[in-house]
Amino acid sequence: MKNNLILLFLTFTIGLSFGQTNKVTEKSFPTNFDQTKFNKIKKFTNKMIAYDANILEIKNSRNNTPFYKLELGEGNYLWTVLMFKNEENVIGDKIRVVGYLNKIDSKNTDEEYLEGEKYMVIALGLVDFEKENFLFVSSGYKQKEQWIKGEIPSQ
Repeated sequence: MKNNLILLFLTFTIGLSFGQTNKVTEKSFPTNFDQTKFNKIKKFTNKMIAYDANILEIKNSRNNTPFYKLELGEGNYLWTVLMFKNEENVIGDKIRVVGYLNKIDSKNTDEEYLEGEKYMVIALGLVDFEKENFLFVSSGYKQKEQWIKGEIPSQ
């Protein structure tokens, strides 16, 4: 009987801690960056950005991490590394990404496709409205909740 009560309590506690996920609304998954802001990209360095883009290329790094070349508009693109597996999206898909914009240190670039690039994004999350695909890095629970609530996640 005591073990059943402990199991019931643990189940209830775990359910409460994971069950507090916000519901998706029209305000969910906002953006704060697009091709019109691309010329002011320096201002967004080391900050969280969210943007819509088309997948132009997909490359795997030497340790098999997926890098996406994402086009924000004509001639404006950002290389974006996914911190999670995405088996749904392919070249040509339109996705929305949220992540940290970082300046690339060209001296320490191991990936040839990043040579000559100034910025890249470390993606925490991705949403594809057409395919109903929503992915987020498992360690980013707080940021995931913020984005679902309609906020640009904090760092």
